[in-house]
Amino acid sequence: MSDPIKIRASIKGSEGEVRVLMPHPMETGLRKDPSGRIPPAHFIIQVSLSLNGRTVIEGALGTSVSTNPLFAFQLKDVKAGDRVGVSWLDNTGQKGSAESVFSAS
Repeated sequence: MSDPIKIRASIKGSEGEVRVLMPHPMETGLRKDPSGRIPPAHFIIQVSLSLNGRTVIEGALGTSVSTNPLFAFQLKDVKAGDRVGVSWLDNTGQKGSAESVFSAS
């Protein structure tokens, strides 16, 4: 994808919140475009969140997720400076990933 993933990782006490905006068309392959054609399916199928290099959340997605999905995750026992990463894989084999660092809010 041409637009980068945007991550905001903030922390209050030992609780961390990660917000992730993933630019992706998330096309179901079921609707018609304005010209009446049906675009091919193109959607994220797998999302992974890591904390300091260790996977902490994995999830499967499907066609019911909106274009440019925004996700929020809550994590315990994090501190300022911890690294958070997110990656995705779509049904066409394309991948995206990004990293950020927790900062106090």
